[in-house]
Amino acid sequence: MSEYSKDYTMDEMLTVLMAREVRNDDVMIVGVATPCVWAAFTLAKVTHAPDAIFHYIMGNTYVFEPRQVSLLYLEMNTARAYKFQNSGECTLESLPSDTLTTIEWFRPAQIDMYGNTNNICIGEWKNPKIRFPGCAGIADFSMFYSRGSFLYTPRHDRKTFVPKVDFISGVGFPDGKPSICGGSGPQCVITNLAYLTFDNETKRMKIGTIHPGIDLETVKKSTGFELIIPKDLKETKPPTEKEIKLLRGKVDPLEIRKLEVLGGKEREELLNQVIEKELAMEKRFPNLLL
Repeated sequence: MSEYSKDYTMDEMLTVLMAREVRNDDVMIVGVATPCVWAAFTLAKVTHAPDAIFHYIMGNTYVFEPRQVSLLYLEMNTARAYKFQNSGECTLESLPSDTLTTIEWFRPAQIDMYGNTNNICIGEWKNPKIRFPGCAGIADFSMFYSRGSFLYTPRHDRKTFVPKVDFISGVGFPDGKPSICGGSGPQCVITNLAYLTFDNETKRMKIGTIHPGIDLETVKKSTGFELIIPKDLKETKPPTEKEIKLLRGKVDPLEIRKLEVLGGKEREELLNQVIEKELAMEKRFPNLLL
């Protein structure tokens, strides 16, 4: 493996860590408005998982060739992908869930110590303080997938990591027990502070590693419940020089992944920059394997 990089941003750390969870036989599900996930899966495809297959929610399409992360040409990379690259149409639900090696990353609005997540609302259902996009297929992948569910958030704070979620839209380990539907349950939570896993016996969330430059007290104060802390607490392995070079140079040179971590004026400025650069591109659908 290449030498570890000292020059990386937090969105790059999140993307690289998500990429490392991909196996070569995975079906990688790319959801809606998740450029970090698209970047992570593409990075995995061009590094250690060349046989992994993309499944895009838009168009319900299987795609075998990795493409540069895009904003304006998202549909051309997914729903109409068969027009210019090798792909196959199939509904994911028709595949055997007991053997399907599917990996999907979900960004929850709330999560508790057992990995139950909320993407419905904050507050009372009939009169919520905040309403989110909704459940969609979250219940399916959190309960049925043999690979389990994978979670991430660029904001590790007490608003996200709560003692009790206001609504369960994604099933973790209810009362510390595995899913009755046969799924493997939540496997990890990647944040801007740490890599979190779940204890084999209690199913409670525990610290796997803490990112470089982050101390234990910061992680504890940013979490709304008590985390299990291992005796031998280790530091997260940062992105390698190779991973950073590929991510910046081929996978996501327009830095679309940063839309998940920026807000306000910064996000607006990046959106405008991406649009201008994509409109100016001569080759809009580069095959990264060529």
